[in-house]
Amino acid sequence: MPAILYTVRASCPNVHVRGRFLSWLTPHHVAEVMKGGATAVRIVLPDRESDPAPGSPAPVERAAVVETQYVFPSRKAFDTYVRDHAPALRADGLKNFPPESGVTYTRQVAEIATELEA
Repeated sequence: MPAILYTVRASCPNVHVRGRFLSWLTPHHVAEVMKGGATAVRIVLPDRESDPAPGSPAPVERAAVVETQYVFPSRKAFDTYVRDHAPALRADGLKNFPPESGVTYTRQVAEIATELEA
């Protein structure tokens, strides 16, 4: 069974809100997701677009984006997390960062085909 990579991308309106978001995210929120079945987590702070398409504007600053990547050992473990743990954790996120805070979320679920480490 392939492992699942679950990525939550939070776009914050500015770096101040991003700082508050990071303080909320770790260690508490991340620890709760791991209690819910994730086996690894990586928090990524993209800084700018690289290699913009020809004719497009200059690179866009992305200092206020936080990507959190969780690994679940199987689709079953991820589905259990979504059913039993995610609703309360998402509600907590919305309590701390309601829509009027300017934080928006996108989520992506993918199977890990291959993973190599040096």
